[in-house]
Order: sequence, then structure tokens, then C-alpha cells
Amino acid sequence: MARTIVPIGPYHPLQEEPEFFSLTVEGEKVVDIDVRIGYNHRGIEKLSETKTFDQSTFVIERICGICSTSHPFAYTRAVEDIIGVEVPERAKYIRTIIAEGE
Repeated sequence: MARTIVPIGPYHPLQEEPEFFSLTVEGEKVVDIDVRIGYNHRGIEKLSETKTFDQSTFVIERICGICSTSHPFAYTRAVEDIIGVEVPERAKYIRTIIAEGE
């Protein structure tokens, strides 16, 4: 059976972020896929080097326009672990409720 390459992206209405997929298909079966990401380089790491940890939170919130809480929560958790802060149970519950609502 002949192999066909089906390109999808990098900008496609069904994709939330720009990515490029190159599907190799035989009939109706996908036999290989090549994924290329990185079309939305924002330089977050470099920008955060010049900010304090609390200023970086506002930069981290702009990593993704779709997920508004997951990146800031992960960043905050990492900072808390680095500096050894004990998070109160109430704060953990509030974060969980907010994350579930996303």
C-alpha cells in the first residue's frame, strides 16, 4: 500500500497552540508521526533572570493563554520547595479548588 504524508499545522483551527505534525499514513492507518514544536518562543527563561521571584509570577502566567493557573501554581510550588516554606493546609485546599475549576 502506498504511503501518504499528511501535513497539519503549524497553524490550524483545531490546535490550541501552533505545532506542526507530519503524519505518514498507509490507507487509514497512521504509521509514523513527526512533531515539531517551538513556534511560540517567548523567552520566558531569559526574561525571568532579571526579575525577582514575585515579579516572575506575572511573567510565568503568560506562558500559556489557555491554562491560567497551572503554570503559576507549578512555579510557586517550586519556589516554596527551594526556600523551604511550609504551605498551610487551607492554602493547599484553595489551590486545589482553583486548579479543578480550570
